[in-house]
Amino acid sequence: MIKLRIVNWRCIEDLELELARINVFIGPNSAGKSSLAYAIYFASKSSKGYDPQSLLNQMYGHSFDEIARSVENKPYFPISIRIDDSEFSVNKKDQKFEINSLPKSPWVDEFLLPSKRTNYIQILMLLPKIVRELKGKPEAVFIGSFAGFLVELLKSLTLFPPFGIFAMDYTRALTGLRLEFVKGELSDVGSYIINIYTLLPLIELTTQDPYVKLQLPPELAPDGLLDFSIFDSIMQKVPENSLIVMEEPEIHKNPLKVKEFTEHIVKRVLNKKSTLIMTTHADIPLITMGKLITEKVLKPEEIKVYYFKRDPWTKISEIKMYEDGTMESLPDTEELITHLF
Repeated sequence: MIKLRIVNWRCIEDLELELARINVFIGPNSAGKSSLAYAIYFASKSSKGYDPQSLLNQMYGHSFDEIARSVENKPYFPISIRIDDSEFSVNKKDQKFEINSLPKSPWVDEFLLPSKRTNYIQILMLLPKIVRELKGKPEAVFIGSFAGFLVELLKSLTLFPPFGIFAMDYTRALTGLRLEFVKGELSDVGSYIINIYTLLPLIELTTQDPYVKLQLPPELAPDGLLDFSIFDSIMQKVPENSLIVMEEPEIHKNPLKVKEFTEHIVKRVLNKKSTLIMTTHADIPLITMGKLITEKVLKPEEIKVYYFKRDPWTKISEIKMYEDGTMESLPDTEELITHLF
């Protein structure tokens, strides 16, 4: 088990919880599920030498002033994200942020699959088409620098967070290359910064229709098939003991596909000996995981389920999963039945 404590992060005042191998955050909209998942992802990634302020801007398009828990438009510091015995913290003094990155993380790497991932992949896969079109024009001598510039522009635009993080993670998973700039200090010599320009224009995703074997580009592929492809292509490449944050696996899928996708996600994560944090609004992933428990694919001690609500800050309660695959009832199920009948 991994112990966590998060303080003053968005709608979270002070939360403590434990993570298992498979973790499901379920509850109403705006209850804090993604906020908690992103906080864990962010803190762990900060331990790998990424610049925290650049990382935060790519995730949210805002600075720590807007991410800190706010009461009557006043941000509360310090922000603290503790993972086991390591702590990420941000304080503000004299209008400057004092940032301490996480000294060490329990995970080798982190990969974020945001709810808009199918839209993001469609944006990314436009780049090879743009490159091919420009290469056919004699005046396009700037093609290499243009492609790199275009991706860097998309990554930095605050209109698309967390596009930059997804682009970075997806490329790193497929190529093994870290595209965030590297910086360092040399004693009595100075400092250095290395900018690494993206190779995303070299990556092109094609899916295949399961019935007629038709090759489909991302913009023509069904969103459900595209989502399977995005997840599976990442999981083939990620190192063992990684952190996988998956938002809303139920998006663009009918109930049977949600069940199939959930089974695939859990089996892949267990096979990679990694940690999954899944946010969802649906109970189908939980029912599916209960079935996996009865089939001995998943052990009850390998899963933690937390129900989220706001009052006014995020509160969580653990939903127990049992050996026979059943679980405690979800509070919103009872409320829904009450409203309906």
